[in-house]
Amino acid sequence: MATYARRPQKTNRIDMRVTDDQKELIERAAALKGQSVTQWSVDCLVENARADIEYETTTCLSEAAFDAFLQELDKPLPKATRRLLSRDRVWE
Repeated sequence: MATYARRPQKTNRIDMRVTDDQKELIERAAALKGQSVTQWSVDCLVENARADIEYETTTCLSEAAFDAFLQELDKPLPKATRRLLSRDRVWE
């Protein structure tokens, strides 16, 4: 017996206002991809949302900066930091 993964149900809407030129451009791009305007728009929005989230939440360092970062991590903690970490936690 075959099992099929269920697709998430699409129950939400996003309404946007666009200019005539923007609408024509979007419709042309969707047609060239063989997609509906909705599917093309959703694909583009999701792809860009993922890229923006990754860009805003990822820190990239050069090799030299990464090596310097690792060296700093290997150093002993400052005395004030050690004292802070040795205190009882308020949630315990």
